[in-house]
Amino acid sequence: MNRMVLLAAAIGAAGVLAAPAAGQSADWSLCAPAAAGDWERAIAACSRLVAAGTLKSGERAAAHVNRGTLYLLKGDAQRAIKDYDAALKLEPDDVVALNRRGEARSRQADFVGALADYDEAVRLNPRYPLAFRNRARIHFYRGDFAAAAEDFRSAEAIDRGNAYSLLWRYVAEARAGVVDQAGLERGSGQLREGWPKPLVLHFLGRLPRADVLATAAADTAKRQEQECEAHFFLGQKHILAAAKEAAVAELRQALTQCPGHMVEHHATRVELRRFGAAAP
Repeated sequence: MNRMVLLAAAIGAAGVLAAPAAGQSADWSLCAPAAAGDWERAIAACSRLVAAGTLKSGERAAAHVNRGTLYLLKGDAQRAIKDYDAALKLEPDDVVALNRRGEARSRQADFVGALADYDEAVRLNPRYPLAFRNRARIHFYRGDFAAAAEDFRSAEAIDRGNAYSLLWRYVAEARAGVVDQAGLERGSGQLREGWPKPLVLHFLGRLPRADVLATAAADTAKRQEQECEAHFFLGQKHILAAAKEAAVAELRQALTQCPGHMVEHHATRVELRRFGAAAP
């Protein structure tokens, strides 16, 4: 998924959590983005875990990563970075902490620092597609579309069937001057079902805009995020067609839909600045 992965998945990727210590199970359950919305309670649970003297270093690092991600989802990138720093002091090879710190640094427009984190994450785990996708987006923001396409292609090779990698790669290559419609066609046959496959079908001319938006809105639990992504990529399609006014209209609509933690929120602002268009 193009949004931040839930911490349960991140913990699994990091491989750092053992069975919780007695009496701490409730705090581990609360200290996760699944608790997003009740920020103070979730952060307080993470803080109790961080302060506990009974945790192993890997467990304490995981609690820092969890709390950092809660801060990042809440919009506090600076506190998030402090937690990721603490996690990396405990577990220097934690690729999840590196990747998340890269996201937080990117949120602060520290693209040099973000790239350093993604480079290290990829070095430590060359089979970690999320770090490749995030590094690719930094290249995309900076206008280096060829480098972005290369990293999206690496992510696609690792995680076959991921529509985000395929779609971003196609857009980045096209922005670099190489329109690989045949590659998009081949990749579409390997995609997992569900969102955002309809966007790929739209780029292939098989699904009209109205049907893409209807599909995005059909899942009420994910409607806002899917509509955000839909308008962002519809804007990209207009950019590739050199239809500036239509592109700006879609991007402005995306910005009204996109929660601040989504990559499309930042990417939309970058694109509007490229056009010299004021954000709504």
